[in-house]
Amino acid sequence: MPVLIREAADEFYLCLEAERGCSPLTVQAYRSDIEQFCEFLKDEKVEPQLEAVTPKLLRMFLLVMKQAGLAASTRARRLYALRSLWGFLEKTEVVQANPCRKVSVPKARQNVPQYLTPEECEALLEATQDQYYSSLGPRDRAALSLLIYTGMRRQELLDLTLDDVNLMEGTLRVVGGKGNKTHLLPLVSEAQEAVAEWLERRAQNGHRQLLTGRDGRPLGTHGLNLLFHRAAEKAGLQRDGITLHTLRHSFATMLLHKRVDLVSLQRLLGHSSLETTSIYLHVDMTRLREAVDAHPMSGKPAVRRREQEPKLIAGWMP
Repeated sequence: MPVLIREAADEFYLCLEAERGCSPLTVQAYRSDIEQFCEFLKDEKVEPQLEAVTPKLLRMFLLVMKQAGLAASTRARRLYALRSLWGFLEKTEVVQANPCRKVSVPKARQNVPQYLTPEECEALLEATQDQYYSSLGPRDRAALSLLIYTGMRRQELLDLTLDDVNLMEGTLRVVGGKGNKTHLLPLVSEAQEAVAEWLERRAQNGHRQLLTGRDGRPLGTHGLNLLFHRAAEKAGLQRDGITLHTLRHSFATMLLHKRVDLVSLQRLLGHSSLETTSIYLHVDMTRLREAVDAHPMSGKPAVRRREQEPKLIAGWMP
């Protein structure tokens, strides 16, 4: 009996959240990508059944996305989602083979992450003090300080509770993130002071979330993005590509500039592999110049070319 893709995918989503520990946002991302493939099948008048999916059909899906102007990274992500689904179905013996394995993943161009300088980060924090509602200043500074000084993800910040903050020991317990892992992060004094000031202002709201909106309810994604863009505008950080996630890139970049080793950075960022962390191994021209100047022969007077050239022997012609 033919099996519909959507029906087969429902058990896959359950496995992602219940067994693999994926966050609801990750599950939603898989669901969205697989749904896009089902819509493609509908447009092509192909029955959305497992048996109908072939390598040729998958290549057509990639081509249609490319013609629509979708980035290679988006096309690759959707193919990975389908590959994961079929891998699950293969493991649970719903299907015998994974047609996605016979299709090459589109090569995505590796972009150098945008990042802020220490001076720009300081300007961003200072901009949080200029508020119409004075009570929002400490909250915004605490939120952005945690992102700048720990490199944590947006959702990890929003999920923080009062129980996750230990100002006496200067640590922060991060629960969740990718893979639903839990780890401790050290808090520098600047971040501790910002959080302590916010806790003095934070009203008792009947819940334990660290960050709250002006109405006392837990701060959400929209509110966090809003406070970031408000501070960025006041700080004059209006160049393209600056987003809330830029603060994570900035954290990693600043530590690398201070010669922090990649393994320590991997643990701080909560990455499962060094390969993921290695995207931050980008350097600006100043650091490249410093690297070249460190060459052991650098600083010696250049040998003139004519002194290196052999003397011509009489009667010899090149």
